[in-house]
Amino acid sequence: MIDVGAAVQPLGIASPVPMSGFAARTAPSTGEHDELGARALALDEAVIIAVDVCVLEESTCRTIAEIVRPDQPDLVIVTATHTHAGPCSAPHRLTPCTPEIERTIVRAAATAGLAARAARRPCTVALQSAHGVGVAKNRRHTEREIDPPVRMVRFSSEGRVAAALVSYPCHPVVLDGTNQLLSSDYIDAVRRRIELEHPGAVAVFTTGCAGDVNTGHRAEASYRLEGSSTRTFAEAERVGTAIAEAALSSTPAPVELDGLGICSRPVMLDFDLPTGQQIEADLAAWIAERPAAEAGRAALLDIWIRWARHRPGGTAWRGRISALRLGGLTIVTLPGEPFLDVAAAIEVQVEGTCLVLGYADGCPGYVPTAGEYRYGGYEVEDAHRYYGMPGPFAAGSAETLVEEAMTACRAVG
Repeated sequence: MIDVGAAVQPLGIASPVPMSGFAARTAPSTGEHDELGARALALDEAVIIAVDVCVLEESTCRTIAEIVRPDQPDLVIVTATHTHAGPCSAPHRLTPCTPEIERTIVRAAATAGLAARAARRPCTVALQSAHGVGVAKNRRHTEREIDPPVRMVRFSSEGRVAAALVSYPCHPVVLDGTNQLLSSDYIDAVRRRIELEHPGAVAVFTTGCAGDVNTGHRAEASYRLEGSSTRTFAEAERVGTAIAEAALSSTPAPVELDGLGICSRPVMLDFDLPTGQQIEADLAAWIAERPAAEAGRAALLDIWIRWARHRPGGTAWRGRISALRLGGLTIVTLPGEPFLDVAAAIEVQVEGTCLVLGYADGCPGYVPTAGEYRYGGYEVEDAHRYYGMPGPFAAGSAETLVEEAMTACRAVG
């Protein structure tokens, strides 16, 4: 058995508030569709916290960790669910948030983490895993079939499920950029369905390596403010319910426990910096295009122009990865938006079942696998400007994540 606790704390962010995730959407939220929150899962001395926002910066995650475990902050992992229907949540990335919003997020996440630690009790562990969900699509290569599993780790006490850690790799962008209601997107339906099946349980959803995965549209769709009949709250409900039903219908497999091991390692990823000449040429082209651009494109061009005029410095980004081992189950947490093949490269090398989570302990942008750079596109060529990074990550960065993750996995057995 292992001591497990879980807790939920509402973020307490009310409309109107600037929203994050779609560069073309400049209008604030007009209301709340579902309650955003921070959900925490305490596993022995470690804590995983999932926050219903698009991204969190490393410093924000560290502040939360130091409040929850001031003695050992490296035992706290803070992830963003990556909903694109949440408030601006990063002080310097995407559309920056205010200091007050950041403090509100820190307060909610830390409160959830502390409450989860206080609620710990001995639990057994079981794993449910299912393919054939039929939701995730490779948004860069529509001809490629993918079938990532949904995985749910159940923690039970006295015969009842007390908590569940659920993970699936799919961008929470069922809702398009015309939506102005705060929401966790399809994730809300996933959690509600699992908690309906297990009354009294807390479902903690963590998004997997979804950098190139959504429900079937190109990332460039975020450049436009056009509504879609297939990107609605009804569709988010259908998608989330399908993910939850797939997990719930699978047969639970007991996880044999021999304690919890955890290893956290620093990682450094180099940028592929554009030349000053290239930036000046791009800037001139964007300025020339701006007057005749439609609204969504104009908003994007404004971001690119600001980036070119005030480009941040630096040649590399520093963050961390972590690995947790619970008997035959390994949980790997990665920063940023790794592509799905990053998870596959880790899972195939880990003995037993492995869950690979993205958006953890900081999100500085996309991390494509080396083979994807020749295709270009938003994730490779453009997204770093919205993220406020000096350039895209250099080819080989994803492979560095894999290498460091495997070093951490070997350290925990």
